[in-house]
Amino acid sequence: MLGDAYYGNWNTNAAAAAAALLQEQRIPPIVPPLEQQQDTISIDDDEILRPESDSDESPGAPLHCGGRIEVFARSGFSPLAEDTVHHSTIKKCFLDGLGQARAAGVRVTAVHRNSLSVPNAKARFFSFRVHEKAVAERRGGHSNARYAWYGGSRDEIRQILNFGFSRCSGGGGLTHGVGLHLSAISFPTDCLESATADQDGTKHLLLCRVLLGKVEAVPAGSSQSAPSSVEYDTGVDDLTKPRRYVVWSSFMNSHIFPAFVVSFKDTANVHGSNRGAPVRSSMRPRSPWMSFPSLMSVLSGMLDPRIMSMVSKSFADFQRHRITREQMIRRTRQLVGDDLLSSVIKTHQKVYL
Repeated sequence: MLGDAYYGNWNTNAAAAAAALLQEQRIPPIVPPLEQQQDTISIDDDEILRPESDSDESPGAPLHCGGRIEVFARSGFSPLAEDTVHHSTIKKCFLDGLGQARAAGVRVTAVHRNSLSVPNAKARFFSFRVHEKAVAERRGGHSNARYAWYGGSRDEIRQILNFGFSRCSGGGGLTHGVGLHLSAISFPTDCLESATADQDGTKHLLLCRVLLGKVEAVPAGSSQSAPSSVEYDTGVDDLTKPRRYVVWSSFMNSHIFPAFVVSFKDTANVHGSNRGAPVRSSMRPRSPWMSFPSLMSVLSGMLDPRIMSMVSKSFADFQRHRITREQMIRRTRQLVGDDLLSSVIKTHQKVYL
């Protein structure tokens, strides 16, 4: 239970308030190892988010990754030095979750931590704490907070860090309801498909803190988009050993707090061919382009909601390998129109490159 003293510091500096909470609860920097817990990470949540803890951040930490300006730093996420506990623990957690064979082709290039250094991040942190307390009070003193992965393109993740989550997916097929889907801490592999690579081959995953509260099982193919009753807060694919968490749209920006961004190069081909082959610059598109998640983000503010829903469904079907890339592109062109698509790509390509 969070102390009332913490919530009385609304008008004070966020760093001082978080420090007061840390002191009040006497939270150690490290909690029991990952293998001794179920679906948790071996760093305590409050220690991770303590904004004035600078020991893990290199004083001269570069803002470039792979020769490109690191956009996450501008969203209030600070790069962690490789020789720190937080960096090594999260890296190990990520690679262990991939499995030995899969991890062999993956190289972590950076880990960024939410330093609460921008106003939006501070506000979301305080809001998350308020909802954590509320969920705990409703559910017998336990908010059932867990770490979970979310995959997306660099630009989608940047949008999330700056403005919050805006897109739900699912409904039909193998998905478990219509909501924001995150993968349990032990299953980062489930997010790799949606982690769209940058031009240089770098991919990114968000590691979030999620308030699950009381969960209910949501069967595959369900069109459920809200709790089935006031007794529940979120959904899971399996009550015994959940692999997928479903946060409903009404809760996606109150029950989820982005804590880390893990950036990595994946030299292994997911489908098995050309395993170990690096991404080559000669394969980069020579004509105007933008990633599909970035395109979805721009179109969402331009299209009629009904049309946008069909475009999003087509993209989701492609991600789940239910349709081919060519089918998805053809469907998008039919729904949006070539003129608008061409205009959007030419207008926004420089922003997203």
